[in-house]
Amino acid sequence: MNKTFDFIKRKTVMLGLAVAVIGGLASCEEHTDEYDGSLRVGNILLADNSVVSPLGFDSNCHKAVGVIFYTNRDTALVVSTHELGDYAYADSLGTVGSVDNDSHTMCGAENTAALLVSEISTPAAEAVAGYLTPQTSWALPSAGELRALSAMLPVVERSMEIVGGEPFADGQYVSSTQDGSTSESEQMYYLSVAVRSGFVTSTIKTTPGRVRPVLRIR
Repeated sequence: MNKTFDFIKRKTVMLGLAVAVIGGLASCEEHTDEYDGSLRVGNILLADNSVVSPLGFDSNCHKAVGVIFYTNRDTALVVSTHELGDYAYADSLGTVGSVDNDSHTMCGAENTAALLVSEISTPAAEAVAGYLTPQTSWALPSAGELRALSAMLPVVERSMEIVGGEPFADGQYVSSTQDGSTSESEQMYYLSVAVRSGFVTSTIKTTPGRVRPVLRIR
């Protein structure tokens, strides 16, 4: 009698575990109806390079690395889920060659590449270059990219909250854009952007600001 009871008990436990496992798998599969892999503002870039909508995101199945904040045809820009801290644009004053000076241009990747090969040490760009995720080619955003992020911040923040990303700070963010209004300002200043307001200002290159990487995807 006891042997029969033990056998039934073991079978019940095993069945319960199987149901739990199947239930967990099903919970991930249930999101396939809400899956949206398009390059749309507010959608989420995952560690496996796939894209999912906020409704389709499941923290048990997915690892988010960023949120799309800008799209143009088959290209999108993603902002990282993580803040990197406070870094200066440069350790010393001087013009960095091949860096764009236009506050509207979406050229963070190109600017970052120029900063990293500059003879002037560029801590903000170096911090971004050292940011490790399954994706590579993270960039220090240009002023135009930070302004685009600011314009879509309410949408991005909703997705960022869903995936457990870090909130955006109230202060100025370092862009990769120099202030090119004069040759002197180009040597001394970069453009920083407050993503909560979109306010752009010239900032001394040795003054630290918040750093948040962006990534261009296709």
